[in-house]
Amino acid sequence: MNSQELIELTKDLIYHATHFDVPYVKEIYADKFLIANVDKDGGVETLNKEQLVAFVQGNKNANIAPLSTKTEFHYAICDENMGMVVITRELELNGKPSRKFLTVIWENISGKWQVVKESSIVRD
Repeated sequence: MNSQELIELTKDLIYHATHFDVPYVKEIYADKFLIANVDKDGGVETLNKEQLVAFVQGNKNANIAPLSTKTEFHYAICDENMGMVVITRELELNGKPSRKFLTVIWENISGKWQVVKESSIVRD
């Protein structure tokens, strides 16, 4: 996979995740997935795959409107088994606009590209 293909894969991820596509989320995130969310004060909260799926399922069940897919791509690199994409996302969370700087780490696991790690830093 090249960098542009990794960007396209990340665009698909963003679309499906922001539209609360639970089967897609279960498939695209690796079982070992972990995200570290850093707030504006430097506090860190983590979320694993089970917690992420529960969040997405809860939003779907509550008929929450899809989140914004607005994304600025800064950098992408990929080799045979690993890829990294650096982006800024504009979201509205809990009724408040939020800009987040994210790093998404992809891994080719048994012939299938999955997200294994993410970091998210508030950029407001």
